[in-house]
Amino acid sequence: MTPLLAAEMLLPLGAHVGFMAAFVGTVFALLVADLALFRRNPKPVGWKAALAGVGFWVLLGLAFNATLYVLAERWLKADPTPLIEAGRLTVEEAASDSLVALASTNAAFDLALQWLAGYVIEMSLSVDNLFVFVVVLRYFAIPAALQHRVLFWGILGAVVLRALFIGAGVAVLHQFDWVAGVFGVFLLVTGVKMITPSGGDDLVDPSRTVGFRLLKFVLPLQREFDGNRFFSRVDQRLVATPLLGALVVIEFSDVVFAVDSVPAVLAITREPIIAFTSNIAAVLGLRAMYFLLANAVDRFHLLKPALGLVLAFVGLKMTWHWWYGAPLMPVVAALSIVLGTVLLGIVLSLSIPPRTRAEPPAA
Repeated sequence: MTPLLAAEMLLPLGAHVGFMAAFVGTVFALLVADLALFRRNPKPVGWKAALAGVGFWVLLGLAFNATLYVLAERWLKADPTPLIEAGRLTVEEAASDSLVALASTNAAFDLALQWLAGYVIEMSLSVDNLFVFVVVLRYFAIPAALQHRVLFWGILGAVVLRALFIGAGVAVLHQFDWVAGVFGVFLLVTGVKMITPSGGDDLVDPSRTVGFRLLKFVLPLQREFDGNRFFSRVDQRLVATPLLGALVVIEFSDVVFAVDSVPAVLAITREPIIAFTSNIAAVLGLRAMYFLLANAVDRFHLLKPALGLVLAFVGLKMTWHWWYGAPLMPVVAALSIVLGTVLLGIVLSLSIPPRTRAEPPAA
């Protein structure tokens, strides 16, 4: 086994606190604007609006990726120290402006590719969330006009969770190289489970989830809605409405998804800025994707095994890098494999009719 090089980060978080603060502020501003817009027009989201939403978030993500490339190139040209510490430039070469410019451009391009790969992987794995969203919202019989409210707060919680998971994951990986091997094996095993029939066809039963049981232990859960409120009062007693029930189950399910998706993006990059921003950019588009695909999600029955292949591949890539101390393949090749696998799963799902299966009864 060749230990991984303790490579220095090209974009150390401490040197770009202002950039990250601006990113987080923009994310929350977009979420607040989205919530305010929905409050002004609280009606079911049609497929046209959902398609426009998906297009908006994807274009915004790609625009951010291009901006990150330009900024990273500028930052590295202004201060080539990270290039030297990462072994991309020698001290002697740093005296040449042309060599610094070339190394900065190449490094910025690599960072942009890592961001795009992380974005695509997270977006692909997030599709698996849609299956859970559909089951949970059907189980609690959430009206179409109120689904946006539940998913909004669910996405907000996911942003906070991903920040915590990615921060912890990056810190652990930079402190202990062997954790990369553990993450890689974990992703391999999880991917194989998703590929097998028992792992791919299991139907989520919200009433058996930890979140549902914990909520019922803390608060009584009533079947009736109280407008768009998460809480209500019955005989002066505080109770949870089905909206809160759905939100809690979705938040707890996102913890499970984060356990898979965060190691997957860390298999692509060790840069916390790249990992965090690509992950959050993908999560932001999840709500619009739900409204676009909710009624057709059952048709993509072979997408989950395809996502299992993606996880297994990423796990293999991570384990290889940890064991041999060198990437299994370039990021471009890995990105092509991930995209090809997901597209194959979609095409086969539309070509092969799904098997019928029973759903858990509504609450």
